[in-house]
Amino acid sequence: MIRLNLFILLLLSFGCIANSTSILVLAANASPIENMVVYLTPQKAISINSINTKPLIINQKNKQFVPYIEVIQKGKNISFHNNDDITHHIYSVSGKNRFDFKIQGNHVKESPNLNSVGEVAMGCNIHDWMSGYVLVVDTPFFTKTNKQGRAIFANLPAGKYELTVWHPQLDVAKNKVTQNITLPNSKKWQIKLPKKLLPLPSQESDEDFDFLEGY
Repeated sequence: MIRLNLFILLLLSFGCIANSTSILVLAANASPIENMVVYLTPQKAISINSINTKPLIINQKNKQFVPYIEVIQKGKNISFHNNDDITHHIYSVSGKNRFDFKIQGNHVKESPNLNSVGEVAMGCNIHDWMSGYVLVVDTPFFTKTNKQGRAIFANLPAGKYELTVWHPQLDVAKNKVTQNITLPNSKKWQIKLPKKLLPLPSQESDEDFDFLEGY
């Protein structure tokens, strides 16, 4: 975990929505950065079980995982939507969150419940350039940064939290940076990543095939 090298500025928040917290994530070059996973883990137990009730959908489109990264609460599952007209063979070998199944073109399949916290790396046994990640977290308070680099949380209970920013291409220990914060003594936080992200995989192949015998 990077703590001392994590740059955090506490900003005054005027005109923001009541009971909302905005976290601005900046790249190493100080530009806002999109699609960073941000989550808050209460340091003491709270009574809220889940506030993220929408199902997590990951599409297979043009032989790619879309989106490339997602975040889900522990105990939930993923709905894989194959938007291609070909078969995909989706798998993950990530610890206790392993799964392995085929999805025919234009079909939907559900993963098992993901009951172990941590990174789930996904691939396709037919199209081996396909790659994607899901982070399983043990908290209902999670999101991804928007195009302006902001992670927005509404109606957070007061208390002490561990703030975590994660991305599979963040080249630090466990691909994350953390900081302890107390709410609601501030409404906005700003975090500058200590390193530049590694390049994203292209999820493209020079080969041209859609189907293998037996699939």
